Amino acid sequence: MFVMATWGLNIVSVKYLTLHMDVQALAAVRIVIAFITVTLIIKARRGRIPRLGGAELGWVALAGFLVVYAHQMALVTGLRVSSAANGTLIMATSPLLSALLAAIFYREKLTLVRISGALLGLLGVGMVVVGSGARIGLTGWGDAIVFVAVLVFVCGGLVIQRMSRSMDPLGMLWYMYLAGGLMLVVHAALTPASYQGDTWQMTWWPWLVLLFSAVIASGVSNIVWNAGIARLGISRAALFVNWLPIFGLLFAALFLDEHVTLTHVAGLACVLAGTWLGLRRGAPVAGRNAAAKT
Repeated sequence: MFVMATWGLNIVSVKYLTLHMDVQALAAVRIVIAFITVTLIIKARRGRIPRLGGAELGWVALAGFLVVYAHQMALVTGLRVSSAANGTLIMATSPLLSALLAAIFYREKLTLVRISGALLGLLGVGMVVVGSGARIGLTGWGDAIVFVAVLVFVCGGLVIQRMSRSMDPLGMLWYMYLAGGLMLVVHAALTPASYQGDTWQMTWWPWLVLLFSAVIASGVSNIVWNAGIARLGISRAALFVNWLPIFGLLFAALFLDEHVTLTHVAGLACVLAGTWLGLRRGAPVAGRNAAAKT
C-alpha cells in the first residue's frame, strides 16, 4: 500500500515537473538518481552487487527495457494524446492482464474469485474516474499506446517473478535501473529538447520534488514492489495497482483542489473488496506454484 501511495503522489509530482523540464530529460534524470539511491542502499546494508552470468544479464536487461525504459516512454507518449480518464482506466487493467499472462506463462490457476476480484477493482476505478467529472471518450492511438505501457509493465513483472527465484530484490533492481537508465540517457542525449536551458535552470522547489520522485517513488518504492512480486507473484501483487488511481485522485484533491464525492467512496469500497478477494488465503500463491512446477 505504501508503494501505491507514493506512486499516486508521484503522478502529481511528475505532472508538475513536466512544466519545468523536458520529458525525456526528466525521465533520464529520475532513473539516474534512483539508480544512485539503490546503490547507496545496497552499500548501507553492507551488501555487494551480485555477479551475473550471461543468461541472467539477458533477463535483467529485458526487465530493464520493459519496466524502466519502454513503460515510461510509452506512458508519457500515450498520455500526451489520451485523456487522463482513459489513461487511468487503461492502467487499471493491469490486474486482469497479470492474471491472464501468469496463467499462460506460469500455469497459475485462473480462479473465478481472482477474476472477480480484478473486475470488481476495475469497476471501482471506473466509478472513481466518472465521479471525478472526467469525460471518457475514445482518443485512438493515445489509448493504444497507454495500453502498450501497461502491457510492457506487466510483462516486466513476469520477468521479475522469474528472476526473483535466484536474485534478491535489491540486486535485481540495481541491474534493471542500470540497463533501463542507460537506454533513457541515450534517448535523452539524442533528443535536442533535452538541451534547452529552461530544463536545467529550475528553482529549488522543483528540484526537491524531483528528488522525492526519484529517491522515494522510483528508488525505495520499486525495491518494495519487487519484493512484493517475489513473495506474492505478479498476478496477486498487481491487484494493488487498483489503488494507484485512487491515491492519485486523493492527492489531486489535496494539492489541486478537486472534490471527493460519494461516488469516489463507493468506488473505493469496490477497490477494497476486489483487493480482498484477490488476496484471500484460499487463492494460490503465485511464486510458490511457479517454483513447484520447475
